[in-house]
Amino acid sequence: MISRILAEPIPEPGEPGDGGFDFDKVKPDPSAVPGNGDIFYTLVNGAMFLGIVAAVAGLICGAIAFGVGPIFGAHLISDRGKAMMWKAGLVALIVGSATTIISFLLAQQ
Repeated sequence: MISRILAEPIPEPGEPGDGGFDFDKVKPDPSAVPGNGDIFYTLVNGAMFLGIVAAVAGLICGAIAFGVGPIFGAHLISDRGKAMMWKAGLVALIVGSATTIISFLLAQQ
């Protein structure tokens, strides 16, 4: 009895009319979205703008920490500020060129 309860379930194929979920009918369809279809482009453009603003803010904060650290003798802060500047610059490059990267990857198919 216990071995029957703990045994792995055997998957059974569903018939089209048995009420099971048919995964063949699921596909992305932009025309199925109600309202304006350009709202996704607006959201993506807004997210890219916020990403670039955050990267520039990180670059400025890193530059401040890199410049102010040695003045107060906090070389650890200076090193972290330099690392923050490199990371923020890399993020700005990636976010700024996201559309080019995605179009290149899609063209490789």
